[in-house]
Amino acid sequence: MRLNVAWQIIIGTVAIQVAMVAVLLFSGITQVQQNQQEVLERTAEQQSRLLESALTHGLADGDSDMLQGLLDRLGDDSSVLYSIVLDADGRPVASVGVAPDELPTPEARVRSEAGQVEIARSIELDDHHLGTVVVGYSTEAIDQLSASLLERNVLLALGVLGLSILAAIVFALMTTRRLRLLLQGGKALEAGRLDHRVPIASRDEFGDLARTFNDMAAHLGTTQSTLQQQNQQLNRSVARLESMLGGANAILWEANPDTHEWEFVAGDTRKLLGFPSRNLGRGELRARHIHPDDLPRVREATREPGVEPKVVDYRFAHRDGQWIWLRDILSWAEDSDNRRSLRGLTLDVTAHRRATAALRESENRYQDVVNHISEVIFRTDAEGRWTLLNPAWEALTGFPVEQTLGQPMCAYVDPLDRHDAEAFCSTLLEGGTHAQSEEIRLRTHDGGYRWVSIYASARFDDDGQVMATFGTMMDISDRKKAEEEIRRLAFFDELTGLPNRTLLHDRLGQALANTARTRHHGAVLFIDLDNFKDINDTLGHAVGDDLLRQVAQRMSNSVREADTLARLGGDEFVIILNDLHPDPSQAATEAEAVGRKLITLLRDPFELAGQNRHITPSIGATLFSGHSLGVEEVLKQADLAMYRAKNAGRNTVRFYDPELHRAVEARFELESELREALDQDRFTIAYQPQVEADGHVIGAELLLRWPHPQRGEIAPAEFIPVAEQTGLIVPIGRKVLRTACRQLAAWRDTAPFCELTLSVNVSARQFRHTQFVHHLREMLRETGAPPNRLKLELTESMLLEDVDTVITHIDELRTLGVEFALDDFGTGYSSLAYLKQLPLSQLKIDQSFVRDVLDDPNDAAIAQMVVNLAHTLDLDVIAEGVETAEQRAFLFGLGCRHFQGYLYGYPGDLKGLEQAVLEASAEHQKTIHQVNHNSN
Repeated sequence: MRLNVAWQIIIGTVAIQVAMVAVLLFSGITQVQQNQQEVLERTAEQQSRLLESALTHGLADGDSDMLQGLLDRLGDDSSVLYSIVLDADGRPVASVGVAPDELPTPEARVRSEAGQVEIARSIELDDHHLGTVVVGYSTEAIDQLSASLLERNVLLALGVLGLSILAAIVFALMTTRRLRLLLQGGKALEAGRLDHRVPIASRDEFGDLARTFNDMAAHLGTTQSTLQQQNQQLNRSVARLESMLGGANAILWEANPDTHEWEFVAGDTRKLLGFPSRNLGRGELRARHIHPDDLPRVREATREPGVEPKVVDYRFAHRDGQWIWLRDILSWAEDSDNRRSLRGLTLDVTAHRRATAALRESENRYQDVVNHISEVIFRTDAEGRWTLLNPAWEALTGFPVEQTLGQPMCAYVDPLDRHDAEAFCSTLLEGGTHAQSEEIRLRTHDGGYRWVSIYASARFDDDGQVMATFGTMMDISDRKKAEEEIRRLAFFDELTGLPNRTLLHDRLGQALANTARTRHHGAVLFIDLDNFKDINDTLGHAVGDDLLRQVAQRMSNSVREADTLARLGGDEFVIILNDLHPDPSQAATEAEAVGRKLITLLRDPFELAGQNRHITPSIGATLFSGHSLGVEEVLKQADLAMYRAKNAGRNTVRFYDPELHRAVEARFELESELREALDQDRFTIAYQPQVEADGHVIGAELLLRWPHPQRGEIAPAEFIPVAEQTGLIVPIGRKVLRTACRQLAAWRDTAPFCELTLSVNVSARQFRHTQFVHHLREMLRETGAPPNRLKLELTESMLLEDVDTVITHIDELRTLGVEFALDDFGTGYSSLAYLKQLPLSQLKIDQSFVRDVLDDPNDAAIAQMVVNLAHTLDLDVIAEGVETAEQRAFLFGLGCRHFQGYLYGYPGDLKGLEQAVLEASAEHQKTIHQVNHNSN
């Protein structure tokens, strides 16, 4: 059967309208159901989050009553089917309602079933799992609302469908354009664009249908807006609930500022105050429970409004009869009708007040301990500066705490311990150790010091850097004094304060080890006071003790710091001398000098019991080097040497080795006679000619001679070293130089002597003397001697020490015209580099090489080397000790042109030198005349 176009339009339009209404109903129902499920789950999620926050502190504190109270309040909500709180082990702690056997897990979070929604949340604090809360909500109320909306929408859709069918019949004959507009509108609604409207172009049935369609779209939009508003209101309620329950044990209220009657209360007043809110709604009822002493402050705080919130603490009588501390945070507000209201947040601060009181009490106790403890308690910053010190600091050091704070810790350490203290601080502040201790001395305000034992530990920040140090200091000065006293009693003589036998043995052992290492010698002087027993017997032991103390004091003042003076007991003393000369004879001389110094020192009288008494020592000496002898053997030798001094008449020094003693005695006797000879001008000067190859005298060397009245002529090799050691070489050398200058001045205008050069040996000690150049300059000026005729002979040993001073003196004297020769060249260790620097004019071949130059190839080679070196450096060269013509001929063949030795003359007096010069000059003139005559 074929339908006409009208029926096709009618049937088609009706079919389209039915489809549109069905789609619209389906979309509306689906959207309502989706919104219903989303609202329900969001509400349950937000309430469970709030409940989790409120339950955290209860679970943390293990307060099951608090947890049960919160769940009871939650149970007042009719939508809650059950609620249960499980601890960290899954055991129920508090519950409301009947929970199912199988609970949802926190991992599933939300479980939806027919008629209910269940939420499970894990409760944690600082990443520590405290427990789980599970809440089941009923969906009955919202299901009823959704069913009502669905029924109304179905009825509305059916009405719209009927109108649509009627409109389809009426508008079946209208153009397809109008149908297309309705179709577009239906598709827009189907797409969820509820703001789409069908244009109304006529006032007929199509226009009515279009308006109906638009009304339906508007209604659906209103329905959607209503659901959104309900969702927002629910969110605001949740936010208010979150605000009220944030502090758990608090209430939020709003009251009439005139009557103070509560108009709104949120929170559990029963838990906080012990009474339901209806019993405390009026202000006068609440005032009865406020402590009378606090009530005026509460009323004052609520009387006058302010811009900033006010805070007032007061005591409130709880229903259980206890006073609790409450804190009201008050503020004023106005609504749109300009009606004022007083809002407040009431908190239970009882625990806070008690904790504050306990903290204050603890602080007071801490201050009492810190301020009255005898130990210093301190803190420093990361730079080691004091930031905290208790009063014990001032009691210990005398420095005020205020003056000390901000100063470095090490600034108050005694200089003797500064290095140890700086190492202690740097190790601690650099994080090298968490804690350490040290014993150091602290400076005191009166200029002294106190020993302290310091213990400190470091505090580190999150990055592992030291941020502060804390520690204590204990005064251990008394302990240190006791230790020092114990040490003194153990190692020092109580009467004299000198080291005792125990310490002497230790020091002597160290001295033996030192000599083995350094190859030097050491010596022990054993000192015994002569006739000391007579003083004890006649004047008493107290006077004898006084004498021992005075003797110890005198000797202590004369002993070097490196040496040790000890008392063995009775009237016996021992001195250990360290770092003596490597040569035994020289070391013995040094030890003998110390012994004689002690004898001289003790020669002055001692004041004893109001009288002057003399005492003499007998001193025994022995040398030691290395470990060939032990401590006891060395002391025994010194003791035996002391008895030798007693047997020799006392008041003298004797060595354990008789031969060594005789050598020392001879040396001291020679020194004494040398001084006497210098004082009485017993030295003489001998002149040994220096000649050219043809025998012509060009000068002479001045040689010192000592004609002893009893011993005859004493060789220079015997007395010159003694003069060097004692320093007598300086005045002796000055005498020789003055003699040379006077003679050169006397010859200045006399031929043939005016061309002669006088050579003088200068010792190293004399030449390095700071006034040597000055004294020689004055001699030349006073005598008028020509400086260019004076030649100073230096030895190679001068170049081994303080070469800069030697070069400086040579340069200064060279500016005056003085000549220099290097004596004994080849016997020392001079460097060719030094030779190049020294402004010399002559090298001298030592007689030790000349003596065997004909027989020893080595001596010949050395002589050849010296001559070649002199020619290379453009220096004159002279050979000394030439005794035979064969030696002279060999040296001449090497290139040496100047000679000195017995071949040309022995050292003699000035008259003999002048005679030799005159004879050599006459012979030289005769030779010249003979040559001229032959040439003619």
